[in-house]
Amino acid sequence: MAKMGIKLTVIMVLGVFLAFSASAQVEWTRADLQGIYMEHLRQEGFLPSIDIDGDILFKVSGNSYFIIIDDNDLPFFQIYMGFTLGEISEEDALNAANFTNRRSKVAKTTISQDGRVASITVELLLNDPRGFSSVLNRSLSLIRHAENIFKSQLKEIEVQRELS
Repeated sequence: MAKMGIKLTVIMVLGVFLAFSASAQVEWTRADLQGIYMEHLRQEGFLPSIDIDGDILFKVSGNSYFIIIDDNDLPFFQIYMGFTLGEISEEDALNAANFTNRRSKVAKTTISQDGRVASITVELLLNDPRGFSSVLNRSLSLIRHAENIFKSQLKEIEVQRELS
């Protein structure tokens, strides 16, 4: 009986090892990733489309988000959201972005070179893109949180300027 238990344990361990090895050897393509991401977005009630650059565009509460796929690093996963800054000075935008980055998890806030656009991204590595479904909602939440911090800090900068 003990020999049978050992054999069964060895078979199970080999089975698990082979299953993980097989999944690690999958070669994903841009088209595979687009299909996986778009299908999950549809299941969540979003209406995704592919833009001219091959990025996936979808809207949440009126804001446009993009999933950017890097052909040179397919496990790299990025959700991007950007907005124009209007009359806000580049210096104020950079200060607010730095403030936001120090207080945000995972999300990065950047300002375009011309100082007119702020972007917030969440960047992760997904060895298996099917894990996308488990990080989508949290990623969107982190972007919204960073956006709130950024906009609040811009208001605070304006208030401090008026008090000076």
